[in-house]
Amino acid sequence: MNYRKIKKIMAILLIGVSLAGCTEPGGNKSGPDTSNAAESNEPSTVEELADYFMKAAEGYASSTERAGVLEGLEGSQKATRLQMLVLASRAFGRLPAPEGYPKRIAAPAPDLTDIPKWAQADLQNLADSGILAASDLVNTSDGEKEGGSAKSGILEEPATMKDARIIAARFFAFFGTNEKDDFYTAVNRQLLNTLEIPEGMDTAGGSSAVAANTDAQLKELILEIVNSGEDYTKGSPEQKIRDLYKNFEDTEARSRAGIGPLRKYLDAVEKAGTFSELNAAVALSVQELGNLANGLLPGIPVTDTKDSSRRVLQLMTQVPGLVKNDYENPDGEAYKEYRAFLVEQLLAAGESQPDAERHADGILLLEKDLADHMEEQDVSGKIKDPNYYTPDTLDEMMPEAKFSELLDAIGLPSDVKMIVFDDTQFEAYSKWFTEENLELFKAIEKMALLTGYSSYLSEDLAEKFGTGGITSADIAVQNFLSDELGRLYTKRYFPEEAKAGVEEMVNLLTDTFKDRIKRLDWMEDSTKEEAIRKLDSITVLIGYPDEWIFNDAVIAAGEEGGSYFANVAATEAAKWKRQAEDLQKPVDPRRFPLAAYTVNAAASRNTNTIIFPAGILQAPFYDKNNSFEENLGSIGSTIAHEITHMFDDGGSQYDAQGNIRNWWTDEDYSHFQALCKRTVSFYEGYEAVPGVKVNGQETLSENIADIGGIACGLEILSHMENPDYDAFFRSYAAQWVRVADYSTLRELAENDFHAPNNLRCNKVLANFQEFYDTYGIQEGDGMYIPEQDRIKIW
Repeated sequence: MNYRKIKKIMAILLIGVSLAGCTEPGGNKSGPDTSNAAESNEPSTVEELADYFMKAAEGYASSTERAGVLEGLEGSQKATRLQMLVLASRAFGRLPAPEGYPKRIAAPAPDLTDIPKWAQADLQNLADSGILAASDLVNTSDGEKEGGSAKSGILEEPATMKDARIIAARFFAFFGTNEKDDFYTAVNRQLLNTLEIPEGMDTAGGSSAVAANTDAQLKELILEIVNSGEDYTKGSPEQKIRDLYKNFEDTEARSRAGIGPLRKYLDAVEKAGTFSELNAAVALSVQELGNLANGLLPGIPVTDTKDSSRRVLQLMTQVPGLVKNDYENPDGEAYKEYRAFLVEQLLAAGESQPDAERHADGILLLEKDLADHMEEQDVSGKIKDPNYYTPDTLDEMMPEAKFSELLDAIGLPSDVKMIVFDDTQFEAYSKWFTEENLELFKAIEKMALLTGYSSYLSEDLAEKFGTGGITSADIAVQNFLSDELGRLYTKRYFPEEAKAGVEEMVNLLTDTFKDRIKRLDWMEDSTKEEAIRKLDSITVLIGYPDEWIFNDAVIAAGEEGGSYFANVAATEAAKWKRQAEDLQKPVDPRRFPLAAYTVNAAASRNTNTIIFPAGILQAPFYDKNNSFEENLGSIGSTIAHEITHMFDDGGSQYDAQGNIRNWWTDEDYSHFQALCKRTVSFYEGYEAVPGVKVNGQETLSENIADIGGIACGLEILSHMENPDYDAFFRSYAAQWVRVADYSTLRELAENDFHAPNNLRCNKVLANFQEFYDTYGIQEGDGMYIPEQDRIKIW
């Protein structure tokens, strides 16, 4: 399955709900020190690491003699990574077999074949407990597979104190008994050890548990409608929900139809003898099936970053299905597997074996070209000004493709402005649109139809090629009738007092954030004025939209000739028509971009809007029966997180209107960038599970927002009489509970722009003195960070 394409499509669909970030007051006007003393990358000596691990092991291991830990090693010499691992094993002693949470997060046992004999027993101790990872022995970033032996020389590299802290954190999570060493695991230990992962799910706990509960509520609501026996009015939410649900459940009818419902559109593509005829075939598909039917030049309306009052069309190119290096190795497993999948798709779409293989090879060449022409990432993080395209400029770039015909035929105005993700890549893509490549683009369009709509055909086709992620009838209703279902859901499950309570907390946190801006000692008054203007301009959406936007499609029951495919096609076609019309309307910052039952919150930097759907405004995030401190630690930190997103490394580049504009003085922005650099280092290399490291740059925005969320909450507590800090911190930690196996946590860490949940708790709280005072944390404890190394921005 081409997961890279699916993720790119999802990213497009979520544009406009882009996230940003923040932190807390403090800093030095002359410019912050961007180094972290406790995170030193200077090599440590053997005896320094021995002393560190012996201190870390207190309370976990029986008393260990220093001489025994250092046996056979020269204390004054610089330690290697192998020696560091041996020292850690000796300091903590013989470890028990992992059970419960430690067993779930245990790293797969690595191959110890090439380990020196003197270190074998100590590393075996770590491997048996799941603490030793393959990446400790092999540089997996260089292509070595997990489980490989120690061939890369990584064990001979010098070890630093930061390396030691990362290794010690594995032991703290393994035991999970001391809040001073690993607050996340110790506070949530019982749940982490006992929570069962529901069938069909990859994770449990925290937001996963809330989402599962919400899905159960939605399913109950839907089944009441489906089984009620009432004669619902045609076009009512209840009628559409019931008939779409029954359409999905009629798997026999879907199996009988097979690929038949797509045949009309596939045949139109196959018959095309020119690009004009292909454009007409694509336009027919878009008009009747919706936007996913456009395989040549798909796009979606987004808010213009230079003028937030209008929308532009964000175009997508063909997305490379492999990483760049895989295209260089046609004999490699990834290349062969992907090519076979392309051939299988084209065969299913009706092509002959020779044509399918020839077109698959053509697609691979095209994708290789696109992979070779990706723009270099701007390491400064600066958001570039967009280049605008029009139908006329596309015709100039690709005269043989005649794209103005296609854009007009799918309902777009002649002066529509368009942007792309990557101008360099788009330029390369445009060169492929020649008459000699017509058959190649016909194949690409067939694949777009197949992958875009197989989810709504037979179960066999849905399983092979579908990308919709729709596994049940109630999920189908959630996906295609979100406002219809959302209105019914909020009426039953979201009381008005909950909305009022959250609104009150939003106002309190916004005022608090404003006060913190005013007190910043590193920011000029002119920059503060702009920041406060932006803060005052934030639009807050809570619970559900001001006006429900029901889908205009007619949903027909099976006995009326309706089918799951036909009704999905109707809803998607209606959605595209509305999106095309929206391109000619002013942007409404109060448009609610998420389903009301979504268990998430979001910030749209481009419209200066923060969104809190009803789905997230329930326990453990918000509970009217909880204390103020508990709600502040959970939903309050989430609200402040979204507010701070407007002022992180990305959000800081947008002004009060949501336009990209530099509203900073040069000195202030340089200082802010230095603080961001410190934040990157603060997270870089720390782990979700043994051997799975976080990328500090990729998670920067979310990390800044996490820290800012807690900073605002603690500011409020500081003005209360006898605040319950313990309740606040425990509530914050509880919302991050996530139970999953090692492979799932690894995949999440590698693909998420958020830090892993354990770090979203521990690394955030370690920045605040109130946390140290509440739990008596001191130097030598796992949660301890020297004051000068803590992150303070906003």
